[in-house]
Amino acid sequence: MRLFVLTLALLAIPASAQGRLAFEAEALDFGRIAEVEGPVTHTFRFTNAGDAPLRLVSVQAACGCTTPTWTDAEVAPGAAGVVQVAYDPAGRPGAFEKAVFVQASGAEPAAVTLRIEGIVQPALAQRGVPMGAFAFNHTEADAGEAAPGERLQTAFQYANVGDRPVRVERVDAPDGVEVTLPNRPVFPDGLAGLFVSIDDPAALAVDGVVTVDLTMHTTDAAMPVKRLRVTGRLIEAR
Repeated sequence: MRLFVLTLALLAIPASAQGRLAFEAEALDFGRIAEVEGPVTHTFRFTNAGDAPLRLVSVQAACGCTTPTWTDAEVAPGAAGVVQVAYDPAGRPGAFEKAVFVQASGAEPAAVTLRIEGIVQPALAQRGVPMGAFAFNHTEADAGEAAPGERLQTAFQYANVGDRPVRVERVDAPDGVEVTLPNRPVFPDGLAGLFVSIDDPAALAVDGVVTVDLTMHTTDAAMPVKRLRVTGRLIEAR
């Protein structure tokens, strides 16, 4: 009988009041965004679904490209707050997934991880020179000047603006011209490049001007063969 009375007494003691952090959603897929359009933002909204006030005491992103702002005042029971997350795609083409770690005082749960993801379309997609599924930063590269015994070197950068991976199979170039190309396919919204080195520019010069034509063979169904040009100039010994 005493045990029964004690149990009833314990049940009668009220539980400690506690805030409860309830987000409408804890993840967002931005989908495809353009690097040239700058940062994108999303607001994660939450409610204090508990019976005591709570406060967000720390909101931290996993990297500097992701910037959070949040409700830093106390949130009463039934009231709402926000965590706004901005993602800067500059220089970050391709897929991304970022986390924001939220910690709250007086709340259950005391910690929540918010996540954003998406795909950044590289700036070259809008600003580059289109050639089939690729968009190049230029199709004629100026390698500058070279004195006797010096090399001429330059590079081409390009983005895959198509909807399927494309591989560069080979690049035809004159003897004495070395071209370094990617050893794997370039996926949609991915970036890649060709590095060109001319060992002996004088052997290819005409009246002091070097002109090298390159033929790029790819698996791009829209335009398998792409033609590029490198130019440079010979100068007297430095």
